[in-house]
Amino acid sequence: VSVQNEPRSELNRLAESEADTTPTDNDVTTLDFQLGEDDFLEANPAKSVRYFVYNKKCKIPYADPFSHEALAVYTPAKLKLCTNESDLIELNYDRNTQHYKLHINENFVRKVKSLKCNYREITRGTKERGDFHSIIQSPVYFKQNQSLPRHISAIIVSCHDAFNASNMVQQDAFQLVQLHKKSKRLARNPLERRPSVILLGLDSISRVNFQRTMPKTAKFVSQPGWVEMVGYNKVADNTLPNLLAVLTGHRPHELHEHCDISSYGCLDELPWIWKQYKRSGYMTATGEDITRTSLFTLGLSGFIKVPTDYYLRPLLVAIEKALRTYRRFGYDYCIGRRLSFAYVYDFCAQFTSIFVQDLDQPVFGFFWSCTFTHDFYFAASSLDEKFNAYMQKFERQQLFEKAIVILFSDHGSRYGDLMDLSDSYLEERLPMLHIYLPPWFRKTYSTYTESLYTNHNRLCSNYDLHNTLRHFLQLNATTKAHLPPLKNCPSSQSLLHTLPEDRGCEDACIEEHWCTCNEFINHPHDGEIYYVGKLVVYHMNRWMLLHNYNRKCQRLALMNMDKAEVKVLREENEKQTLYGSIVTYRLCFRTFPEVGQFRSTVRYNRDIHEIENLNVPAISRLNSYHNNSLCINDRIAKKFCFCYPEWKKFD
Repeated sequence: VSVQNEPRSELNRLAESEADTTPTDNDVTTLDFQLGEDDFLEANPAKSVRYFVYNKKCKIPYADPFSHEALAVYTPAKLKLCTNESDLIELNYDRNTQHYKLHINENFVRKVKSLKCNYREITRGTKERGDFHSIIQSPVYFKQNQSLPRHISAIIVSCHDAFNASNMVQQDAFQLVQLHKKSKRLARNPLERRPSVILLGLDSISRVNFQRTMPKTAKFVSQPGWVEMVGYNKVADNTLPNLLAVLTGHRPHELHEHCDISSYGCLDELPWIWKQYKRSGYMTATGEDITRTSLFTLGLSGFIKVPTDYYLRPLLVAIEKALRTYRRFGYDYCIGRRLSFAYVYDFCAQFTSIFVQDLDQPVFGFFWSCTFTHDFYFAASSLDEKFNAYMQKFERQQLFEKAIVILFSDHGSRYGDLMDLSDSYLEERLPMLHIYLPPWFRKTYSTYTESLYTNHNRLCSNYDLHNTLRHFLQLNATTKAHLPPLKNCPSSQSLLHTLPEDRGCEDACIEEHWCTCNEFINHPHDGEIYYVGKLVVYHMNRWMLLHNYNRKCQRLALMNMDKAEVKVLREENEKQTLYGSIVTYRLCFRTFPEVGQFRSTVRYNRDIHEIENLNVPAISRLNSYHNNSLCINDRIAKKFCFCYPEWKKFD
């Protein structure tokens, strides 16, 4: 989508440019947030051991993105274009009339003797489970620069030979962010000004892998105004529970007080953070670049009502069926002529350009992408230039002058070659988190700004990020007491308030299996280790039996122990102790039939030879289960499932 007076080729030019686009903050006297080598703490200078976080309760070792072992397996990917053709149809937004217009590329038309073009409106399904169905309306033929009606939110455009409708010249698809309501302008008094908040999410990318695979984007988010939270630690295994913590402040099982999360209509009842923003007068938007296994539909029933003012899903549901698709990196990489990823970020650019740049209307947007980063841990390298180009586009649209922008992930890589590296435990558990505060915010709220920078190398979690999103709506909450605590994690807090220097995983509501604060050392693979490993596999099988998956999924047995570590305890005098009647092990092991690789953290009671309180759903799967577990849909059970051969035919 282009805005008049802004050529469409500009984005491509920016993608090729490596110019430094550092914002000018001459009018703001605040801290420079760029991280250097000094930001990583040396606990023992003689041994040159560095840490992301170092205090009495938490010691997170530094992980080098460019270590020899990481670079030995690093294979950059190249961006593949979906088409080499020029755009026949352009969607332009006329700021004067506030209408979208369809422009036919006249240079292209000269090459074709006769041409007819039409658009078909896309609407969300009206039947039950509307998130899974879209309706493509009848074609409406149009002429040059025809304005589109205000009620249309998505279209497919088609141009064909005027004398042979089956001879299709080109098809394309567009999302339209239309003005439905009269917008309210913000008060000009800075203390009354409400910040727009934009969340940009990339699935499955850790801090270290982001630095390794997306150096241009990493450079962009190291500019003044950005703060990298190097102690950001996930709270759960996969995408859903980690994003639920950010977007609702709850774990999945805690949401049962609202409704059964898997039942139809439950998602509409949940306390999504965008509901709070909408009640505060914000315009809201959400968009993902996948539909079949998206956050709201994988094992879930989707929304009954559209969750936000602007919603990308109906467009993608329609065009995945109507247009040609090309699969790469495990997903629909191209839909029609465009990257699936591009639909999300073009949508974001429209949304922020119209409301933030033009109307000064506060907005909340959640934009999530999986297609490049979820399944192939180095595919992000092919996205770097494109993503950086979008960030520069947002900068031209003055987004960074007005809005708070959060670039984050749910977790790191969970399987593949990176899980064989020495720092794989950190790779899986430390997702990236970068927070940008605009100049006016830094100037007006200097105390919050200083607190955020102080927190950059302190332990924090998804619940703290959720509290921060709440805090942006209550900027008069100048102390922790003014922001009501979360019921399920009362010790969590906003990142705009200074976190305690000595903060451990319990304080951030991070379970031990996900906690990166604890020190572990290697342990020999003795008889006790193999016995504990067999106990873990027994509990995995028992969990599958209790949840009725044993009919389709095979029973597992311990094949081998790849790695065993024991937790180091520290006494008041910092003296290390290892053993007692209760010992905590971290085990990496393999199972058969076929091969499943797992990691589990267990508390083993040596007196009674039993594991204490093993949380089976928290056990990590370290190799891909996509082709093994197609016979079931449950997100957790898939980790432990190897379908019986007779069930694979139902894939």
